[in-house]
Amino acid sequence: MEKEDIDQLNFEESRLISLLNEDSEYAFQLIYDKHRNRIYQTAIKFLKSPIIAQDVVQDVFMKLWFERHKIEPSKPVEAWLYTVAKNNILNKLRKIANDWKAIDLLSHTILQSENNTDQKLTEGEFKQKLQSAVSKLPEQQKVVFILSRFEKLTYIQIGEKMGISPLTVKTHLSRALYAIKKQFEANEVFFSK
Repeated sequence: MEKEDIDQLNFEESRLISLLNEDSEYAFQLIYDKHRNRIYQTAIKFLKSPIIAQDVVQDVFMKLWFERHKIEPSKPVEAWLYTVAKNNILNKLRKIANDWKAIDLLSHTILQSENNTDQKLTEGEFKQKLQSAVSKLPEQQKVVFILSRFEKLTYIQIGEKMGISPLTVKTHLSRALYAIKKQFEANEVFFSK
C-alpha cells in the first residue's frame, strides 16, 4: 500500500470518528462492520466460546457508542477498540477462573462433609439430603445443577441445551451450590473449609 493510500484511509477513519462524535449511527455501523470480525476472532481465540466472544463484541461496541464523544478523531479507533476488547477478555477470563475456584471449593466442601467426624453421614443419608436440597431449588437452578454435577456437562453444553449463555449457566450453578450449602447447614451438616 502506498503512502497516499494510507493517508486516504487515515483521513476516512478520522472523518468517521468525527461523524461518530456527532452521533452518526451510519458511521458507527461502518466502524462496527469493519472491526467486529477481528474482535470476535480475538475473543474466541482466548475464551473458546462463541457466545462469550459475541458478548465481548457487543460490550466493545456498546462502550464505543457510549463513549463516542470522548474519542479523538486524530487517533486510530482500531487501537481503542482492541484495548477495550483486550480488557474485556481479561475481565471475563478472571471472572470465569474465580467462578470455577468457588465452585470447585464448594464441591470439595460437600465431599469433605462426609468425613466430618462430628456429623458423619452415611452415603445414603448424604444422597437423601442432597436430593432434598436439590428438589427445593428453583427450576432452572435445579436443571443446571443436575446437568453439571450428574451428567457432567460443561457450561457451554448446558447453555446450548437450555438456550442460555454459559455465564447464565454459571450464575445458576453458583446460586444452586450456595442454596444447597445453606440447606445442609440448616440440617446441621456443616462444611469444613
